[in-house]
Amino acid sequence: MTKPVLLWVNCGSGLPDPEHRIRCGAAFEIAQSGGLDEVTIEISRHRPSALCFEFDYPDQQRLQAMQSIKQDHARLPVLMLTQEHSESLAVWAFRARVWNYLVKPVSPGEMSHNLEALAKVCIRTSPARTVQLVAAAVPADLRDRPLDPEVALLQPALDHVAQHYHERVKASAAAKTCGLDRFEFSKRFRAAFGLTFREYLLRARVSEARRFLASGKLSVTGVAYSVGFNDGSHFARIFKRFTGVLPSDYRDSELAQGPDRRRRSSDRREMLVSCA
Repeated sequence: MTKPVLLWVNCGSGLPDPEHRIRCGAAFEIAQSGGLDEVTIEISRHRPSALCFEFDYPDQQRLQAMQSIKQDHARLPVLMLTQEHSESLAVWAFRARVWNYLVKPVSPGEMSHNLEALAKVCIRTSPARTVQLVAAAVPADLRDRPLDPEVALLQPALDHVAQHYHERVKASAAAKTCGLDRFEFSKRFRAAFGLTFREYLLRARVSEARRFLASGKLSVTGVAYSVGFNDGSHFARIFKRFTGVLPSDYRDSELAQGPDRRRRSSDRREMLVSCA
């Protein structure tokens, strides 16, 4: 049976943690949208059965954008992940007809349970009921968490990596998206994030490689090329540097566990170094 498509929308800064998307692979085909501005186009392109919006600290503008998308695509169930939590935000999510609202960190068991339930909703054979949307005012008590000016300046470069990590990404091109020359960009990037742009790019590629490997659809070499590496040996060295295991071992471990055992494998995963 063909898996339903889940469109994953990153509404935070930088790259999302890959673990939840890896877990989604047991029940869904995953498509990704780089941000709220691209969701309508990606919905037309991928025709998803459900949407997942991952936030860090949502502000009113992003919540309103998510609510507008839900209103335009009322029959698509929406899963919301957020690091911010308040009673008013939870009530707003309910009134906005969010299918479920999860506060990060989400345990592996809870995430798997929600994904399995959501997949069942998506593959139902009976006609979907008409959804009656309620006008929900975005909470006014969201904490003001202004983005650090340096991070805001460099955000276009992070977006550039998210969109082009599988291609040949040059620091000069990323610098141009921020309106900086390469030298100034490199200096500011290291000061803001504590690592070089090259290091960030490698982390992004390894993050996506973990997701591809867990799906089992590509060979290790195929994954290497899919995330921007031109040499399998180099890919293996970089992958082990960040995760502590070779890509082939990581893939075999994920596939051997299967969807039922994955929910009990969090202890082993915690031994791996996070790449996001």
